[in-house]
Amino acid sequence: MSKEFESISDRLPPQNIEAEEAVLGGILIDPEAVSRVLDTLRPEMFYVAAHQEIFRACLMLHNQSNPTDMMSLTTWLSDRDLLEKIGGQSKIAQLCDRTVSAVNIDFYAQLVADKYARRKLAEAARGVVEISYNNELELAQLLDQSEQKIFAVTQSRTQQGLVPAADILTKTFYELENRFNSLGTGNSSATGLITGFYDFDAMTNGLQRSDLIILAGRPSMGKCLAFDSELVLADGSIRSIETIYQQYQHNQTKPNLLTLRENWRFDWTEPSAFIDDGIKPVFSVTTALGRQIETTLTHPFLTITGWQQLGKLCVGDKIALPRKIAVFGKEVCPACEIKLLAYLLGDGSLTETSPRFTNTNPKIQDDFIRAVEQFSPILKVTIDNYGDRISALHITAKKRGTCDPLITWLRDLGIWGKNVHQKTIPDFVFRLEKSLVALFLNRLFATDGWISVLSIGQVQSGYATVSKKLARQVQHLLLRFGIIAKLKYKSVKYNQEIHHLWQLDITDILSLQILINEIGFFGKEDALQKVKTVLNTKRYQTNTDSIPIKVGHNLTTAKGNQSWENLTQSVGINSSNICEGNRAPTKEKLLKLFSAIDCQSLQNLATSDIYWDKIIAIEFVGKKQVYDLTIPKTHNFVANDICVHNTAFGLELARKMAEIHRLPVAIFSLEMSKEQLVYRLLASQSKVRSSDMGIDSNRLRTGQISENEWGTVAMAISGLSELPLFIDDTPNPPITELRSKARRLQSEKGGVLGLILIDYLQLMEGSGSDNRVQEISKITRSLKALARELNVPIIALSQLSRGVEARTNKRPMLSDLRESGCLSGDSLITMADTGSEIPIRDLVGKSNFAIWAVNPQTFKMERAIVSNAFCTGSKPVYQLKTQLGRSLKATANHKFLTIQGWERLDEIQIGDRIAIPLQIHCPELQTVGDDIANFVTKDIYWDKVEAINLLAEEMVYDLTVPSLSNFVANGFYVHNSIEQDADLVINLYRDEYYNPDTPDRGVAEIIISKHRNGPVGTVKLLFEPRLTKFENMASSRS
Repeated sequence: MSKEFESISDRLPPQNIEAEEAVLGGILIDPEAVSRVLDTLRPEMFYVAAHQEIFRACLMLHNQSNPTDMMSLTTWLSDRDLLEKIGGQSKIAQLCDRTVSAVNIDFYAQLVADKYARRKLAEAARGVVEISYNNELELAQLLDQSEQKIFAVTQSRTQQGLVPAADILTKTFYELENRFNSLGTGNSSATGLITGFYDFDAMTNGLQRSDLIILAGRPSMGKCLAFDSELVLADGSIRSIETIYQQYQHNQTKPNLLTLRENWRFDWTEPSAFIDDGIKPVFSVTTALGRQIETTLTHPFLTITGWQQLGKLCVGDKIALPRKIAVFGKEVCPACEIKLLAYLLGDGSLTETSPRFTNTNPKIQDDFIRAVEQFSPILKVTIDNYGDRISALHITAKKRGTCDPLITWLRDLGIWGKNVHQKTIPDFVFRLEKSLVALFLNRLFATDGWISVLSIGQVQSGYATVSKKLARQVQHLLLRFGIIAKLKYKSVKYNQEIHHLWQLDITDILSLQILINEIGFFGKEDALQKVKTVLNTKRYQTNTDSIPIKVGHNLTTAKGNQSWENLTQSVGINSSNICEGNRAPTKEKLLKLFSAIDCQSLQNLATSDIYWDKIIAIEFVGKKQVYDLTIPKTHNFVANDICVHNTAFGLELARKMAEIHRLPVAIFSLEMSKEQLVYRLLASQSKVRSSDMGIDSNRLRTGQISENEWGTVAMAISGLSELPLFIDDTPNPPITELRSKARRLQSEKGGVLGLILIDYLQLMEGSGSDNRVQEISKITRSLKALARELNVPIIALSQLSRGVEARTNKRPMLSDLRESGCLSGDSLITMADTGSEIPIRDLVGKSNFAIWAVNPQTFKMERAIVSNAFCTGSKPVYQLKTQLGRSLKATANHKFLTIQGWERLDEIQIGDRIAIPLQIHCPELQTVGDDIANFVTKDIYWDKVEAINLLAEEMVYDLTVPSLSNFVANGFYVHNSIEQDADLVINLYRDEYYNPDTPDRGVAEIIISKHRNGPVGTVKLLFEPRLTKFENMASSRS
């Protein structure tokens, strides 16, 4: 092996001296030949140094419109003292003598370029071998750097360092000449890739190659749930969406949640983002089964025609609910504890000096007493008789003064001391294994539950309680067995008084059979036997568990030319009401039809995990704290036992770029599946002319297409399939993986890309070694580097902070970028070289000056260079004060270094400790005393926060520090913003979302808040949310 390496190292680098001489000789004898090799060769491609100088001289002469003959070349080199360096006039004469003709110069130029590429490949390979032995690099970084070295060789453009300004100026002249000529012909004068949005192109000159563009908007567009909405986790536990959000913020925990797949079955998924969307108006939605949830008006619910926003739904519409949530935990506990808990929640009193149980059934009383004895041998049960009143069982300790273990247990569960209206099921019950949950419900129904046969022959079971929370919890536990129970508020008369209670009714035959077989009724065996006898004689019928009537349109299309009569006869059902479509068909009837038609998608619908329930009330309940989750691919989850949805100028921009330039456009959809993305693209493509209605993505997804719309669908598919769009829907990819895929696509498609779109920035994975703020900064720097490497514009969608919602004017600003923040103009920035302190507002427009920053890895203060200082507009600011008396005014989303890492100001609490530098003069520390050592980490003192107060709006500013992404201001370590690497920052705003009566309905504002090489301002476009389509306004070109 060593001999093989030795033989390789002894070889000369790839070269073809004869081809180099033929190229140069051809240029000397035919001055026009130089233009034939301009696009193929560059001076550094020649192996012989003298040949590089000669070719460079020929290029200079050609650019100055001078001949490249032997005389001109000799004079040019002699005037610059380069003639002897290349071998004298004899060398030039030798090149002319050895060349007969320039007719084959193109072929010889390719040979020279080929040998140069081989030399570069060998150089890259040596570099790969060298870094492969660097054990400090992670494997992902090693592979990425290796790929980058090899990929650079395959690109036609040079991966070079310093370039003579003269070469750049020559290219610039030709570009200016082309743009000037295009003005005369009426063509677009945009310097970049035009988007088709005229006013936007006029302001930006198109999207410039190598630019990083941040496209920002509020997450979910208000599609949020109230803070107390409850979700089921994989271990059976129940958590509010607020708790889930807070747990993720604290320790990055991502729970497994239920989501509905394309096949209408529930499966487990993991959220990719957790969103606090502030205080918003919410509405309560109640269904016929009594299930209830509070959401914003824009939150979508699943209907038979697809996801529809609440604002477009009416009372009477049917939405999707889980018909079964088969989720059980793995926890176990003694059966006696389960029985006691159920009995005391049902017929127990928990507010007296000792627990009391009141029930007249001897069998239940005996069971209760045995459970107490098994629970603890130091307890006793005393039966108290009160004459005509029902006797009660008191549980106390056998010896006076002994601590009652039952009370201690009930207190630990959080239910001791609660009256009948406050009773709830403790959290641990939801995590129990299935048999113990069944036992709990069995004993609970033994108290306030019933099962009977009504006088009309109908079988009914139910449970009643005055605690609304308890009733909803029981309804949910029944749903885990697949039992559909209807919850209603009821008034009853008892002892001449009206009492209000919550009642669960179970009338569905299948649900009753599950209740009898899997849960049962303890102490009510006689009633249970009567019910079993009646159920054995009944045929299953339902007026509620049916598929919404609009599915009939799908039947008509799916059955083809087969008549309704033949189809229904073949499966043995009555054809009445099916073909006419005036009654919602049952699942069983539809399954027979769909099986006969052999349509799998419709069979999935008929056997789905969905119960279609009618909305009976939509009521405004005020403003509340709301949250949302981002679910990859499926974009839905289950909350309060109801299917709800989570969260496209960027997409429309990508489609238009592919359509206009016919260049490959790569879409990395980190949030939405490729299938859902295509439905959106088809919806946008379905409206070509302004007179077209178009077909929204929900209708496309569910197949709700009329006969006369199939032509539109076919044309949209045909037009879209011709576009060079490439979609990757890998969730949460690391930046190294995204770079690799982008390089591969450019290599496969001939070296030129039109656009890369990333949806969205906050879902990208970092290295994992930094906190999220630092990771986002590193990701944006990597994206900017990728844009320059591939010479392609990159659009990264980003989220705006919820601070937008707190302002009267909801139009977003540059400082609203999530992970970003700003400081007041009087914030003092310490200069590293002079020690002077300069207000940040006085630094605007300056760059390349040194400040102090902290290295988060070493906690040491280091000198760092500022590349940009800028103003981000007027914004509300807060004043932060510390124990040492330091203060700073900043926006709510500005990051400070805490012991837990970089945290936003609005996430910092009084008493938290934040970092201040030790090396900068700090006389306040003399007042701390001997405790200083407890709060010092290298160059950091952890000062305590004493006050955070909201002040007024004022102009705010920020710095860009490329290396460490932070700086020292007013004696605090503060972070800079993620826009630092962006060449263009675009914010989206729709006034009608916040102001429904606005005259700008159907108008979207494209706010250019940062433009490195041009003006900022606002462009207005027409927006049709039904199709997610943006269009130019009528006045755009005038």
